[in-house]
Amino acid sequence: MLHLIVPAKAEYLSLVRLVVASVAGEVGFTDDNVADIKVALSEASTNVVRHAYPEDCDREKKTVEINCYEEPGQLRIEVMDRGRGIPLPPPATEGLGLGIMGSLMDQVDVETGSTGTSVVLVKRPSTDRHSFHA
Repeated sequence: MLHLIVPAKAEYLSLVRLVVASVAGEVGFTDDNVADIKVALSEASTNVVRHAYPEDCDREKKTVEINCYEEPGQLRIEVMDRGRGIPLPPPATEGLGLGIMGSLMDQVDVETGSTGTSVVLVKRPSTDRHSFHA
């Protein structure tokens, strides 16, 4: 299991993507699967940076927490914050990231409330996602 807590700042998100991508590669995901995971993780963690915390929140309290672990036949990634929560469903102009995550991952679950939000991303390995058959 991987557990990371980083400041909710854009400059830390590339580190998070690289570490989770490394874990996914080590447990046997294809390059295409890893790319999907990185994009979905970027969407989830960017939402934390942009929306989770009010401007006047203490800087030390603004964090993104990532748990990543392998389960039988899948990789599970949890992206969590301790922010103000999000409206569900999100406004049409702000819900595009969830759609992107849903199209790339096998499962996306969102739990939100006044004490924070948790986005769970689940990916099962596939070996032929981009194969072409004539």
